[in-house]
Amino acid sequence: MALRGALLRAADRMLPTHAAVLEHAHHFVMAHLLASLAEFRIADHLASGPKNAGQLGALTGCDPGALHRALRAAAVFGVVRLDRRGRFHTTRLLRQLRSDHPGRAADWCRYIGSGSHQAAWAALSDSIRTGNSAFRSVHGRSTFEWFADHPEEGRHFGAGIGGLTLAEAPLIAAAYPFPDGAVICDVAGGTGALLAEILRTRCRSRGILIETANVLAEAAPYLQAAGLTDRVQLAEGDIFLAVPGTADIYLLKWVLHDWDDATCQTILRSVRAAMPTGAKLVVIEGVQDHNSVHPRFSVIDLQMLVVTEGGRERFIAQLEHLITLSFNLNSGHSSSYVNYSHICLVAAWSTAVSLMLGVTTHPAYPPAPAVTLMAPRH
Repeated sequence: MALRGALLRAADRMLPTHAAVLEHAHHFVMAHLLASLAEFRIADHLASGPKNAGQLGALTGCDPGALHRALRAAAVFGVVRLDRRGRFHTTRLLRQLRSDHPGRAADWCRYIGSGSHQAAWAALSDSIRTGNSAFRSVHGRSTFEWFADHPEEGRHFGAGIGGLTLAEAPLIAAAYPFPDGAVICDVAGGTGALLAEILRTRCRSRGILIETANVLAEAAPYLQAAGLTDRVQLAEGDIFLAVPGTADIYLLKWVLHDWDDATCQTILRSVRAAMPTGAKLVVIEGVQDHNSVHPRFSVIDLQMLVVTEGGRERFIAQLEHLITLSFNLNSGHSSSYVNYSHICLVAAWSTAVSLMLGVTTHPAYPPAPAVTLMAPRH
């Protein structure tokens, strides 16, 4: 990732400075192109071989001339390849947009390119000026409230997040020593991609998946296809009120970054109330230090500013502080972490409470600093 960043900066230097700036200003085109290619299932239609815009227009119901122009622009970014005969060919990038691809990039691109999401980003200046959610200022409601009224957008978002989780699930499952035979409760765990990976490698463990009713309806066939129906209990729940499940380990992956500190404490206290003595909570979040630039999380942090209700990517001390307050931990507990570009905060809810941070390295991203924290930093 660092090398890629260096090469992109070098490419900028090959242009006059003003041209490089203007080129960056036009990168919004890519988000809309990818969303449109996903909507018209261009990747599926080119899977059997190259086709011209006339053939693709007949398959998609699109105007051939306009489709040719859109695909020719996509070829600038390497998403498709245009040959001298006017035929478009698939590429490794386009193959990710196949409707049957487990990574669900097509769903994520449709979410990113949706009108509601793009309208929120168009109001970025409002968020920077006020510190408040641009999504709420534009649409008068939160993102999740919007999804409730626009279920198709919510489905694209959920499927896209599931694809991202699926890509990282093996790394997370290997990073933390989940004991074989434990009951593992994934709180707001989507369709169960992470839980399925953990159970796949721990054959004696069982799982509980807590989600809303509409998400559980999508989780059921996913877990059935994974052969885990008999090992996972599906439990409908509202994480702001109560967590309906008794387990040995509770997971919160990419949940806290959606919310402000007060709401995070509400969620953590709901989980804490469900935890029996000796249970553990594993929190998986991105780590964004205040004065460090991260090639992934710095941009995601801005996304949180635009579309969430006070959400953010936090640094380790902030995450520790939230758990300390929510679990009534004393300030003298010890903390340490190993290596992952996401942070795994593990709080043992027992008579002698401890807090450990586990961080593992994703091969595409720089590792977190290898340090040991003896007390939370406020």
